[in-house]
Amino acid sequence: MLSDNLKEYINLLKMTKKPDREEFITTTKVAVAVMMIVGFIGFLIYILLSILPGALK
Repeated sequence: MLSDNLKEYINLLKMTKKPDREEFITTTKVAVAVMMIVGFIGFLIYILLSILPGALK
């Protein structure tokens, strides 16, 4: 069972390839954009939760 899984992992690693420069840069840009969007949404939620409790008093 363990040896079967190990063989599957080895076969998977043999099929993979190193991304070329363009693919790597595109993937990096997308990852950074998503992190910025998620961070901005979190910042908006933080601001809303900071302002709303004071405004409701």
